[in-house]
Amino acid sequence: MKIAIVVNSLKMGGMERVACNLSDAFAKQGHNTHLIYLKSRKVEVSPDDARVQVHLFSLQKMVISSGVGLIWLILCKLLNVFFRKSFLLFFAYAEAVAFSYKLKQLEKKSGRFDLIIFRGQGTFSHIWPLKDPRFVFVCESMQNKAHFGNRSKKMFSWLFSNRKMVCVSEEVKKSLIDLVECHAISCESIEVISNPNNYDKILENASVQDDKADYHTKPYILGLGRLVSGKNFPLLIDAYQYAREHFDIKQDLAIVGEGRERASLEKKIKQMGLEHCVFLKGQQNNPFPWYKKADLFVLSSKSEGLGMVIIESLACGTPVVATNCPGGVRDIMQGKLSRYLAEQNPKSLAEKIALALEEKDSIISLQDVASSLKKFDETYIIEQYYDKYLPHS
Repeated sequence: MKIAIVVNSLKMGGMERVACNLSDAFAKQGHNTHLIYLKSRKVEVSPDDARVQVHLFSLQKMVISSGVGLIWLILCKLLNVFFRKSFLLFFAYAEAVAFSYKLKQLEKKSGRFDLIIFRGQGTFSHIWPLKDPRFVFVCESMQNKAHFGNRSKKMFSWLFSNRKMVCVSEEVKKSLIDLVECHAISCESIEVISNPNNYDKILENASVQDDKADYHTKPYILGLGRLVSGKNFPLLIDAYQYAREHFDIKQDLAIVGEGRERASLEKKIKQMGLEHCVFLKGQQNNPFPWYKKADLFVLSSKSEGLGMVIIESLACGTPVVATNCPGGVRDIMQGKLSRYLAEQNPKSLAEKIALALEEKDSIISLQDVASSLKKFDETYIIEQYYDKYLPHS
């Protein structure tokens, strides 16, 4: 079968790494696989499997270079002044034409695709005017049914009406169903198919040492993700301070990632007098050694579509504490692992951190991890896509 995975960009991020993982998984199963990205940004992640063919469809650049498209860009920006958050959806009328043209060119050269998977709402919002039975739209995160204000019904109808939708967790599915029912939108189908993981590759990458990486040499607790509001690193820092003061934990806190909240986090760390034990390590091209070397991984998010970082940490053999936030965290932290779910406040998170460190040597059994991770294995995920969307011979 011929498969295309479409993602907004190939910057360093969870959704982008998942797109690469999914491409690798399809290729490994013998499918002719193509990865398409839409923004001409620096490529920071890419598929490992050399059989995956990667293509840039620089839609905005194509539209602007047409001349008429530049006028449409300006008009869409003006419309966005009156209809907030609408720019992408209006501009998509032009981008959809560009995407259709590039797709036809690619198919003329390589053959017709059997399945085209769009990863993330930010990706399929660029092409929503197109209708094609081969399209599957993947929701990666919880939905806010009032995202577009009093225009939400119309805007979400454009995005979701009569679409084949996939959600990465049961909670994401519930939030999408809540949204479409609220706005009386009819999807063609809504399925749950999680994100794929190659556990052998994760362990291989965890053993790779990067001479340029600023690895932490003292024992540490790890936080990892984009430095943005949703990841809630201020809560992690507050909980860490509480754990130091009340439970006498000795580990440092290392936060791996980059983002727009870096300056405010640096200020908070300084104001709390934690510069000697809390360190912002920046973006790391290979995060897996950081999991492996950590005494504990902590996720402090306000919500998570799934929580790939939890899966990755467990796969590296590192125990996890996580906030019991909306999304897919509970899909992973089941059975004995649910013992280490915290409420979203510093005291509760600190208590779970202290508990996990105290029970570090017994927190994870191979049986517990295998049970939690089995349904996120790449082979299982590809089988679900194949069963639901690919024609059987």
